[in-house]
Amino acid sequence: MAGRIVVSSITGLLIFTILLLLSSNVVSAEDGDFDISEGNIWSFDYVDGSTMQSTSNVSASDGDYINLVIPVSNSNTSSINSSWSFSFGYGGQWYGGNTGILLGNQSFLEVQISFGPVSEGLMLCKLEINNSTEYEISELIIGPNPVNFTSAGDANLVLIGQPAHVGDDLTASILVHNEGINVNSVRLELTKSDGSTIVLGDLVYISPGSSREVSASFTALVAGAQPINWKILSVNGGIDVSLNGTSYLEVRESQEIVVNIDKTSWTLDSGLDLDLSLSLSPGVNRSVIISVFMKSGNDYSLYQSLPVDLNPGIRTLNFKLGNPDASRLKISVSPNSWISLSGDAERIIELSPPLISPSIEITDISPNPASTGDVISISYTLENNGDERSSVGLLRVVGIANDIIFSESSTPKINAGDSFSETIEIPSWQYSQTTDIRLIWSMEGQDSTIVESTVTMDSGSSASFDLPFSINAAIYGMLSGLAIVMCALVVYRVVSQRTPSTESSWRRNKLSESMFSRKNNIDDKIEVNCPSCNQRLNIPSKHRGSVKCPACTLLFSHSSLDEKEIDTSTIESSEKIIVDEVNSSLESYSDNDLLPCPQCEQTLKVPIDKRPIRSRCPACRAEFLAGVG
Repeated sequence: MAGRIVVSSITGLLIFTILLLLSSNVVSAEDGDFDISEGNIWSFDYVDGSTMQSTSNVSASDGDYINLVIPVSNSNTSSINSSWSFSFGYGGQWYGGNTGILLGNQSFLEVQISFGPVSEGLMLCKLEINNSTEYEISELIIGPNPVNFTSAGDANLVLIGQPAHVGDDLTASILVHNEGINVNSVRLELTKSDGSTIVLGDLVYISPGSSREVSASFTALVAGAQPINWKILSVNGGIDVSLNGTSYLEVRESQEIVVNIDKTSWTLDSGLDLDLSLSLSPGVNRSVIISVFMKSGNDYSLYQSLPVDLNPGIRTLNFKLGNPDASRLKISVSPNSWISLSGDAERIIELSPPLISPSIEITDISPNPASTGDVISISYTLENNGDERSSVGLLRVVGIANDIIFSESSTPKINAGDSFSETIEIPSWQYSQTTDIRLIWSMEGQDSTIVESTVTMDSGSSASFDLPFSINAAIYGMLSGLAIVMCALVVYRVVSQRTPSTESSWRRNKLSESMFSRKNNIDDKIEVNCPSCNQRLNIPSKHRGSVKCPACTLLFSHSSLDEKEIDTSTIESSEKIIVDEVNSSLESYSDNDLLPCPQCEQTLKVPIDKRPIRSRCPACRAEFLAGVG
């Protein structure tokens, strides 16, 4: 009895196991046997909404109907039938209603769906197997109707500036064709995967039937592979669905600049010589600006700057910087219109200029004492007590009092620790007294070295006074000036004291003498006395008219019929005029030897110890009484 019970239990258990296996097999067929193909291999046929004919276009337009075929495979032909449902979504909302049966005994099936009309924009198509987790979604972009802008050629976006590093500028570009009938504008928009805008390009106006490049420039800011979503925008619409997409950009880390100072040398002859090495990390060729700064005091100042083009790798440069007055040098290498990983590359070094310690020693001055006109020979020794060879210089002998350069000569290069002895000559000494002199040794880049001494003169020659000019020239100039002054005074006297009659007579006489040199052509002279002052006058025998006495300025007439007689009435009248002039009340007073003429105001000198006295003005011939007062 017990054995039957055990057998019955085992038999029941086997039957339950078989049923469980059969039920699990049916559930598996319903849940995982059917597989929907990927959305990118779904077949779309676009039908024109107005003609209901296939457009054969690769994309749908606003108002089209869509015939969709979706392949579905079945891995278990012994499974039971299943069902499918189709829905499409706009703006995050799903709309459905299409369903169908999937036969479990067929290994390949096609789900055919027709729907429309569709509207411009992005539409999502989703097919799912009921009572399972299997589903697929395909994106469908609905273009405008009509289409105004399409791609001219390749519909892919071109990124200019690759390979790109962080900080580099890139340009995205695509050719757009206007198929419309009006001039319209478009622009390129680039966005990140999160929807944030990278750049919005400028508007580009395209005429009907024309194609133009539409571009937008941006800067790569993040390293790594990054998708860039792009699309062409137009305020008037009509953009073909091909004018959008996603491009992938690989951005590398910024390139790095490294600068090293390999060698420095500084001599007076060659100046400061600097060897640099510049290193640019792998990537593209770059332009940099190398700046040399010198520090003198507390601040740096720009000493030299130049642009340099670098290739990835190492480049060496040499700088000859002369003899700067600086204690520190800084080299700065900065990127030219790009971003370096570590910014500007800099190196700073301390400068130690070559040490030249010059000195002068005067060993002898001969002759001593010297005389005027001697050749002065000055023996000297130049020493360099520094650690660098000196450069070529110039030695001058200069007077301390007047800074006159008496002589100069060039000096050679002198090695460190060496000396140079020589003699410099002053050809002809012009000074008669003891003179202090100064020897000045000057070299480029060094302060002048100075030593002072004295040229001692002979006591006999130094007793005389040394003038800063030639005494002979001074005497000649004084005599010439005195002669000119005397001649001027004589001319002035002659001009101021001449009388019309005597002057004209003198001129006539000179003219007669020059024109008639023979004796028979000389006029006879007669002698007459002035009726006023009894001055004897010689007048031509043929003279007719009045005669003026040069002494008293009396005018009287001369008769040719009787040369010895003078009209008594004329003499009396003339004497009366002279007496009136003499007896006139002209007077002038002063308390010193100078006093003015009362008639012409001419300043006259009449000694005060001889006054009162009657005087005559030599200028206007007026007589007056000179008194004290």
